[in-house]
Amino acid sequence: MKYTYFSWQNTLSNKEIKEINSICNKHIDSGYKDVPAAGVTKTAKVQHITWKWLKPKLNLIYEKWMAVNRESFGYNLYPLYNINPWNLNVYKSEDSAEYGYHLDESNQHFSDIKLTGIINISDEPYQGGEFMAFYNNDFREVSEIFEPGSALLMKHGTLHKVCPVTDGVRKTLSFWFAGPPFV
Repeated sequence: MKYTYFSWQNTLSNKEIKEINSICNKHIDSGYKDVPAAGVTKTAKVQHITWKWLKPKLNLIYEKWMAVNRESFGYNLYPLYNINPWNLNVYKSEDSAEYGYHLDESNQHFSDIKLTGIINISDEPYQGGEFMAFYNNDFREVSEIFEPGSALLMKHGTLHKVCPVTDGVRKTLSFWFAGPPFV
């Protein structure tokens, strides 16, 4: 596969980021539990918001991601429903919050994760929290996702991590696009 990830800068304005954070604060769904990768340090606080609430603000990004999948990855993906949970990941410097190297994988027998989508919705400055991934035969910083309002779509099987946040709070929304099992 030619590309490991695609990124977009300035997909959200500061006003849109504030609106999305407000939506997240109002519509946390406590019915879901975060399941981090086994044996990996994850100190970020994770809450869930269903697509129903995010869709009015994020549908254009979602459509971009689906176009990239169609044109560059070609995965057969399950539809995104209003009830699908998205992760709100909050990395606070007071916790030195991080998420160690891991792969986004499904523990379901009927599906596999094909793509990971990440949107930076940080509403205050932060330091640290670099997103690192293994591509081109090396571990590298994916700096394109550092700025608030940026978005990233990454193919399955990419080893990645979030470094500890050293000052401020880093916030992202993430979603895993699943499809039929790889054979």
